[in-house]
Amino acid sequence: MNTAFLLMAQFNKAVIPITDICDEYFGLSASVAIRYAKSGKLPIPAFRAGQSNKSTWMINVTDLAEYLDQLRDQAKKDHIFSPKAA
Repeated sequence: MNTAFLLMAQFNKAVIPITDICDEYFGLSASVAIRYAKSGKLPIPAFRAGQSNKSTWMINVTDLAEYLDQLRDQAKKDHIFSPKAA
């Protein structure tokens, strides 16, 4: 299955507020995720939804999907399968 498609189905939109995904996907509180977004330290690009400094920080579903796919690919490379002897 396509990760981006599944994320769009989950959130019903192509861009998502950071506060909706920060804990589950980054392990960060909302305030830390916003601080990271401001300083460019998130593992994916983030942007403001408007011109105001109070606008919501958002991420694109495609960027999140690519990030998750990269994590999965790395985990598959690092995984060592060792079946237990019966």
